[in-house]
Amino acid sequence: MRAMVLRGKTLAVETVDVPAPGPGQVLARVLACGICGSDLHAAKYLDDMIAAARRSGSTQWDESVETAGMVMGHEFIAEVVQAGPGAEAWQPGTRVTSIPVMIDPASPTGMAAIGYSTKFPGAYGEYVLMSAPLLLRVPDGLPDEVAATTEPCAVGLHAVREARMQPGETALVMGAGPIGLMTLLWLKHDGVQHVTVSELSAERRELARKLGADLVIDPRETPVLEAIQQATGRPAPPVVFECIGVEGTLQQAMDLVDRMGRVIVVGVCMQEDRIMPMVGINKQLTLKFVLGYTPAEYAEALDALGKKAVDTSPMITRVIGLDELPAAFTALADPRDCKVIVVPSR
Repeated sequence: MRAMVLRGKTLAVETVDVPAPGPGQVLARVLACGICGSDLHAAKYLDDMIAAARRSGSTQWDESVETAGMVMGHEFIAEVVQAGPGAEAWQPGTRVTSIPVMIDPASPTGMAAIGYSTKFPGAYGEYVLMSAPLLLRVPDGLPDEVAATTEPCAVGLHAVREARMQPGETALVMGAGPIGLMTLLWLKHDGVQHVTVSELSAERRELARKLGADLVIDPRETPVLEAIQQATGRPAPPVVFECIGVEGTLQQAMDLVDRMGRVIVVGVCMQEDRIMPMVGINKQLTLKFVLGYTPAEYAEALDALGKKAVDTSPMITRVIGLDELPAAFTALADPRDCKVIVVPSR
């Protein structure tokens, strides 16, 4: 099959073997797969990601991942083509998705990541293996490209649920990339009356308006706190979602949040950063770092997309084929794009 392979820091579309489904597994044809910021980070900072994972006790990475080649892609929807022993209930032609992990008894945790190992290729290719017990049927009528946003939609849901929003609270979302916008969608879905979004890109600010932000700010032109105070009558937002992940933005979030407030750290900063602990101490802040989602949250996100309770379609700015994928990784440095979807058959 054709797939985009990461070798070191080089991305190239190659021909690789089609994986065979083992017991409890299905082989599925990839219909659509979103490009994730984590994949952009891996293409640029894989050695740093491996070092950080080991430092935090993760066993996700095997020793060969930097040299053997890795097929990424974990925001996918696919169509069952072949079932392994014990997975025959999943008929060919069924559209499915799942959390991007495989049940793997050989792994120390019993699970292995799809798209972040050399053992289980991800969905930047024509076919992907999936574990049958984790499969979710994609609702009829939900377009492939929108269904492929289930994974980042679940990330936004998890961030909002971890914030433990209280009645009457307002929120600031820093950054209107895909995850910031997903966070905005879930805040509004859950009834938060006033959500401010701060974003440098004019295109992404417009997306935030379309998706329901109550106040949209270019922080280079408008003092963020003054604008929020004028709009809400509060001295500062009690909850700030940091969805940028570059050096300095965590301290900015601490400066912007109200006393006794909560900073939900969703953005992934790939460099060492500096904060002023006394700001957090004086304001008695809570910093909450979040990762991914639970299986139940993933299923909830898919259900919400199917019922149109949340609508991620406005943030899909481009659909590409496999051959365009390496160039798209470079192009996504330009924030005019938001969510780019890969359709391998395109």
